[in-house]
Amino acid sequence: MSRLRTERLVNLVICLLSTRRFLTADKIASTVPGYDHNPDDSKAHEAFQRKFERDKSELRRLGIPLETGTNSVFDAEQGYRIARRDYELPAIELLPDEAAVLGAASRLWQHSKLAADAGDGLWKLRAAGVDVRGGEDPEVAPILTVDEAFAPVMAAVRDRQEIRFDYLGAADDIAAPRRLQPWGVVCYRGRWYVIGHDLDRDASRCFRLSRVTGKVTPSGDTDAYQVPPDVNLLDHVARFSMDSGDTTPRRATVLVAPGRAAGIRRRAEQILARRADGDRLIIPFHDAHKLAARLAAYGPDVTVLEPAELRKEMATLLADVVDRYEPSPKAG
Repeated sequence: MSRLRTERLVNLVICLLSTRRFLTADKIASTVPGYDHNPDDSKAHEAFQRKFERDKSELRRLGIPLETGTNSVFDAEQGYRIARRDYELPAIELLPDEAAVLGAASRLWQHSKLAADAGDGLWKLRAAGVDVRGGEDPEVAPILTVDEAFAPVMAAVRDRQEIRFDYLGAADDIAAPRRLQPWGVVCYRGRWYVIGHDLDRDASRCFRLSRVTGKVTPSGDTDAYQVPPDVNLLDHVARFSMDSGDTTPRRATVLVAPGRAAGIRRRAEQILARRADGDRLIIPFHDAHKLAARLAAYGPDVTVLEPAELRKEMATLLADVVDRYEPSPKAG
């Protein structure tokens, strides 16, 4: 939707909310910016009528209760208004435990791509008089991070729009293009997954967001499909986690600086080579994300050589650390 149309719709809503009387189309045209025209010009008036009809349909599509009626039996032309009682949300009343849950949930999104949305939600609740502190803050607040693909995938889920992306599976050597109608996004065992209908395979599929390479690109129209009413996203992810071999032991090759990272050396099942720049070790693992978090704690003393999935997990974790602690330009 263009900026001009958005402003016109907002002005139309404000106009119809601020009156108790039904306003005719001509009165609205002379009041709301964006509808001004010469009523004596037949072409200009027809263009206004088409524009106004589209805007009325859009307001109804958005769920705004647009009323039609007349102010008296002598009025020949219908008018329009929005009743505040139908438009305004009811007062927000939360039990103390419910408010505490919301406060704790908002802290999960700190330093993530959803931090702004979480902050806006808390601000609106506080403005309504809701106490979302939930008692004393915990000494250690949980932090939940998201993958780069999270935001565009969530937007596609919301808009019911097809997406295209390249995906590097656990057993793949190169990323392959995928076309998906996403149904939803869930977090399972600390990792994010998108579930939907794979258009190329004509079947439901589950994809781990950390394995999406490059950009996620929306394609086609919005509201292009319907999510199956009985789908259970968590069940899909659980089956995918078992079938994809996420629980199968795997091997990683890491370079460890001489005399450093004793904890990682103890986990090694094999030493491939000892060189001046460090020792090449084979580390068994089941979960790439957990191993990356362990290796990242050793900083520059440990370098992941392979597999590519583990290198990507390390890069994501380290980039998140930089974003979290790097001073902002204003602070400088």
